[in-house]
Amino acid sequence: MRVLITSTKKKAGKTMIGLGIGLHHPGPVGFFKPLGTNIVRGMDEDVLLFTDIFNLEEDPHMVNLSQDYHRILHDLDSDPSLTSQLTGRFEHLSTGKDFMIIETAHTLTYGSYTGLNAPQIARALECPGIVVAQGAPETIIDKSIMARHCFEDIEAPFCGVIVNKSPRFSSTHEAQLTRRGIPVLGVIPEVEELQTPTCEDIIDALDGELLAGEKGLCKKVENTIVGAMTYDTAQRTLQTMKFPHNAVLVTGGDRADMQIIAFELRSSLLVLTGNTYPSMTILAQADELHIPVVMVPHDTMTAAMRCEEVSARITSSHVPLIKTLIKTHVDLDAVWKAVQ
Repeated sequence: MRVLITSTKKKAGKTMIGLGIGLHHPGPVGFFKPLGTNIVRGMDEDVLLFTDIFNLEEDPHMVNLSQDYHRILHDLDSDPSLTSQLTGRFEHLSTGKDFMIIETAHTLTYGSYTGLNAPQIARALECPGIVVAQGAPETIIDKSIMARHCFEDIEAPFCGVIVNKSPRFSSTHEAQLTRRGIPVLGVIPEVEELQTPTCEDIIDALDGELLAGEKGLCKKVENTIVGAMTYDTAQRTLQTMKFPHNAVLVTGGDRADMQIIAFELRSSLLVLTGNTYPSMTILAQADELHIPVVMVPHDTMTAAMRCEEVSARITSSHVPLIKTLIKTHVDLDAVWKAVQ
């Protein structure tokens, strides 16, 4: 038994849904992610997560065919058999497993130029595909229809869609998909615990150096503020507007004035750019207030954009919540029937 999990957009919830479905299977579960994406310190985070939760014994590096998407064209020139390794690697990883979860890279079209997009993988492995759809209801309908065509055009097996994190999606929208022959296998609501990243999540994504405030790493971060203005301008602005709750303030390492602003406003996290160390006074105050301070090599705007892109990291502590979500909001009987 096997299933491929892909999505219509990045960070739609593929890992959470694949994990949740796997948790409801009674037998040994395996994992395969041909194109690695969330690489932290040389390892794909999703691979490490599945390895931990399902006690996988395979070398985590074997779970990806490639971890550097931008080098794949070079890899194909030097080793044209890269895509042909797909079935062999799958057979190796599926040995002794009753159920295999194959997760694609960011979206269903990602990897097309390598011959490893979602429909191509599904066809090669004879693996039914589930598409995770997220966004506005109209966008979900459009992209779900296109996803089905992408699978059917190359005769790849297609199960249906699971809608995730779309508050306005209703039974009316579901009927539109059903009418077009697209099974809706589940509609999962937004869950804050799985959406909002912690300071530690952001620091890892930035690959920064933690300087102080270690006791505040578990704080949630909901907003990003760029501290590029002068101190006086910042003070005047903040007197006339409400400072966002649970914010990360991103500013230069030489901007002691803005660093003080971050402390006055009880920011969740202070990111210092340009690889410039702050004063010892700043670090001491950060420790006292439990506000993590991290130094990064990026410029301020790049660091701020990366902060905005970070989502909550799934850990083993989320297993009970995810298992309940999938049981409550996904038609598991329909899933098992589709992947037989």
